[in-house]
Amino acid sequence: MSPLPLLLPLLTLVSVQQNPDWEEIRHIAESQHEILLLLIEKKEFEKIPKVAGEIFRLPFPPDQEHLVVKEVEILTDALLHHNQLGLAHRILDDALKCLKTNRSRAQIHREKAYVFKKEGKNDEAMAEFEKSVALEKADEP
Repeated sequence: MSPLPLLLPLLTLVSVQQNPDWEEIRHIAESQHEILLLLIEKKEFEKIPKVAGEIFRLPFPPDQEHLVVKEVEILTDALLHHNQLGLAHRILDDALKCLKTNRSRAQIHREKAYVFKKEGKNDEAMAEFEKSVALEKADEP
């Protein structure tokens, strides 16, 4: 079973003062997630960056960016299973441009490192791990 459906319960269970804006954002993200699932199933990989970008550009509250990171991790894993390494890099780079918190950005750099490692590009992987550590340290009190 694919890990992709795991994001929906995360989005559904989130409670952020239940303001209408957050509810709308959450519903849009859920629908876009389902579109991504179908695109992967149909192997229409060329359409994935546009749809994923629509999720990344939603105005998630900073304390909910972890949901975007989880989506990126799930999507990257699915792309790697379909041997879409270049597309995985593109998705990770696109997500980095949209995330605001150091913690979220650190997690994406760590994910980038794992993709490079899978490709056997250890120098690039190490550089991404170092970026991740630097961002995590920047968040320390």
